[in-house]
Order: sequence, then structure tokens, then C-alpha cells
Amino acid sequence: MLNIIVGFMVAMLMGMGVGGGGLFVIFLTLCLNFGQINAQGTNLMFFIIAILSSFFIHIRKRSLNYKQIILMSVIGSIGSIIFSGLVNYVNPEIPRKMLGGLLILGGGASIYNSFFSKKAKE
Repeated sequence: MLNIIVGFMVAMLMGMGVGGGGLFVIFLTLCLNFGQINAQGTNLMFFIIAILSSFFIHIRKRSLNYKQIILMSVIGSIGSIIFSGLVNYVNPEIPRKMLGGLLILGGGASIYNSFFSKKAKE
């Protein structure tokens, strides 16, 4: 039951653009004992499925920048191909530490931006 609740909450956060994927990877690795690479792959598949509903809403509202979507898709595809080939030659702890660092940086940037955007409004 806990898995269903966590899955629902993470999907909701992803659909809203909050970034629940990092939380989902943490849940998979710490609570369900997934390996880091498996947790990231599961997170990616879950993310793709979870955001489809919000994607169709954005299409209907015509709030998408198609040039950015194409650019990010091309760059993301190239990066995925390169790094999926390299992952077999890297110590499994390195991606785990890199993900943790990215989560810390992303969270810090969000807090920093939130703090300074509030100061600018005052």
C-alpha cells in the first residue's frame, strides 16, 4: 500500500513540475533496495508515463515552445546514448554521488531563487 501512495504522490509532483523524480529515486534505493542504475531507469520510465497527462494539457493550452522541445530532445538523446554506453565502465557509486550532488545543487538553487525573488518583490 505504501508503494501505491508513494507512486501517486511522486506522479503528482512530477506532473506539477516540482521534481519528484529525485524523491522517487531516493525511495527506490533506500526503501525498496533498488540499485542506483535500476532506480534511475525505473524513475525515467515512471517519469515518462507520469508526465503524459500534463503534456497533453499543455498541448491543448498551446503553451509549449516547440523549438526548445526539439533542442532539448536532440541534446538529451545524444547525452543518453553517450552516457548509457559509459555506465558499464564506471564505478556504480559515481552516478549515485553525482545524482546526490545534482539534487543538492537543484534544491539549493531553488531556495536561493525563492529567497531572492521574495526580496526583489519587497
